[in-house]
Amino acid sequence: MFKPLLLAAAMGLSVSAQAATFAYISSPADGLISQYRLDETNGALSLVTQTKAGEQVNPLAAAHDGTRLYAALRAKPYKVVGYRIEPGSGHLKAFSEAPLAESLAYLSLDRSDRYLMGASYGGDLLSVQPVEATGSEQIKTYKTGLHAHSIRTDLSNRFVYAGNLGVDQVLQYQLDNQNGSLTPIGSGQVSVAANSGPRHLAFSPDGKFLYVVGEMSGTVTGFAIDPASGALTRVSQADGIPERLKLAHGEVRDARNNDLKDDPTPRIWAADIRLSPDGRLLFISERTTSSVSVFKVEPASGQVTWLDNYPMQEKQPRNIAVAPGGRWLLVTGEKSDTVGSYAIGADGALKRVSEAPSGKGALWIEMVQVPDA
Repeated sequence: MFKPLLLAAAMGLSVSAQAATFAYISSPADGLISQYRLDETNGALSLVTQTKAGEQVNPLAAAHDGTRLYAALRAKPYKVVGYRIEPGSGHLKAFSEAPLAESLAYLSLDRSDRYLMGASYGGDLLSVQPVEATGSEQIKTYKTGLHAHSIRTDLSNRFVYAGNLGVDQVLQYQLDNQNGSLTPIGSGQVSVAANSGPRHLAFSPDGKFLYVVGEMSGTVTGFAIDPASGALTRVSQADGIPERLKLAHGEVRDARNNDLKDDPTPRIWAADIRLSPDGRLLFISERTTSSVSVFKVEPASGQVTWLDNYPMQEKQPRNIAVAPGGRWLLVTGEKSDTVGSYAIGADGALKRVSEAPSGKGALWIEMVQVPDA
């Protein structure tokens, strides 16, 4: 499966004329998954339909073959709902439900679409379960340090990495493709800068590098992936918060005081990280200033260089997504009534070109190219 994935990544800038590009966005405050159509020719975004998913629907995970979408509910009883994505229309049709180990802040599928993986921020654990599992007995859990915040497999589907925000570590594992179990690589972790808060992850299109955004520092740290062992080696780091934003260093947050209402100091509060399909531009969102920072990436070395920071009209942008064709960036705002579409210039400059109404508290974005029926 490794070679076809690499080929697809290398061809990321070409969009099939026989496929429509849809974005699926969860909004926990109203329990909806909103479906949008993106016109890849001009960036126009339009709301297609909304699906009632359930209370506190939050992280989503799209199958790599574009046929299914999974949604985790963060209200008890914690569960995941599976949807089939209908060819042509892209509409969602529920077909399965299964329990989850905990309230999940992050959801992903391995590259074979056989295992559902989750990170629990409040439960300090990672979970792995077969997608066809219907009972909790098939869920494998792995305790982490404080506040696990992401989990993804590399392009070869041999290695798994997780952002462990509260202890400033990126966890590293080998994946057993036969049963979904995780085995630590070496000591099981690599450290990032103190108090940076590693949150979300992104892989280079060739699978050689892993990039991590620091929630509390607004930095991007790049790691080289050893192709034999999966061990990570730090190769770059870049600050993404310019002085003009006048932000103090961030603090660890939890459900009791997520917005730091008792702290009037504007602080760094970075969230998501995404790469362009060609791997040459990298984007992170910053919630306090409602902005997105853009970086240049050297594909051969993994070096990252900050380019600029752009204000977003979407207030408190949590998740962002680059369209498959590489020309458009979609931005949600947890405190915004709209979802925005931004043109990506050759130099990474962002210009808003379209918007569509959003659900309440919109955050998670999954983009899928759906073939005609």
